[in-house]
Amino acid sequence: MAAAWSALMLMVMFLCVAWDHVEARRAQQPVQVRRMQSRPIVTSLSMSEQEGLLGLLNATELDTRYRTSVDGTSYWDLLGYASGLGPVVLVIRKDQYLFGAYISEGIQMPDGPTDSHRYDSDVLWFSLAGHFPKPTKIDIDRERHFVYVTGAEAEELVNMAIGTELELGFGGHGSQQPADDIRSCLQYIGSDDVPEGYTGAGDGEGDAYLGGSYEFMADEIEVLWVNVEQ
Repeated sequence: MAAAWSALMLMVMFLCVAWDHVEARRAQQPVQVRRMQSRPIVTSLSMSEQEGLLGLLNATELDTRYRTSVDGTSYWDLLGYASGLGPVVLVIRKDQYLFGAYISEGIQMPDGPTDSHRYDSDVLWFSLAGHFPKPTKIDIDRERHFVYVTGAEAEELVNMAIGTELELGFGGHGSQQPADDIRSCLQYIGSDDVPEGYTGAGDGEGDAYLGGSYEFMADEIEVLWVNVEQ
């Protein structure tokens, strides 16, 4: 009887240790892995906007993983749902304007809270509405094909930048920290890269403000995973 009781106690102890190990492994998983298992999100893009984007990217599939209006507007909401996905499309809507960028290397988190991370990535800018008669690619110089992300405690003025063309979480000139809302943006496309036929807002000297002004608060930011044909 004593031997059976001892064996039972050993089994209980083994199961407890195993469970603690599983829970520890779960706690070590990146935030985005846990949160990506949330409910499906319906895209803000109309069917024609989706078709236009698929055509521009030569892509076969889009899948929304993050929307500010659904998932929250903080930088950590964006990272929690949209980092580590692989190729993504970031889409910004402001009034009648709809535009964004394809990022081949996706959104990658920095190593630590005080760190920043700059990495090379193929970047393709595009307009879906408000700037041209039809969906249009906007090519930029290869040297500006990069993404820059910061940690929570990094001494930076923005949370994330795509090349020199877009800053997210822009705290404003004179600010010493990023904005609390990721939708606070600074954006422009230099005149040398603006395609012919552009009818959107600008600085009067050829630079394009795809969001309607140099600094603006986006109505919606959406990140979609994309399957691009090679």
